[in-house]
Amino acid sequence: MLQVRRVYTPRPGDGGKLLKVLKQVQAATEAAGFPPLALLRRALGPHGTLVTVQRWPSLGVYDESRERVRQTVSITQLFQQVYPLLAVTHETELYEEVE
Repeated sequence: MLQVRRVYTPRPGDGGKLLKVLKQVQAATEAAGFPPLALLRRALGPHGTLVTVQRWPSLGVYDESRERVRQTVSITQLFQQVYPLLAVTHETELYEEVE
């Protein structure tokens, strides 16, 4: 199992707006048939940082999904709202679950 974590650090004053849009991304992702996103708020570190976590069966399945995600208008339109709210581009981290 693969966990994909994306870390979003908002510009000062935009944390609430970012949270609102990421909740919409969360709903749109699941509605489009992709694995659900967990949405976390960082307790320590840069103020307002949000993290999404998504579980995939394997790296191959995740890789194959990238083009489908980019073609899903309901998701890409929301990310056009996310990017202007960020202090820096989001970070993507991949973790393999250990059994």
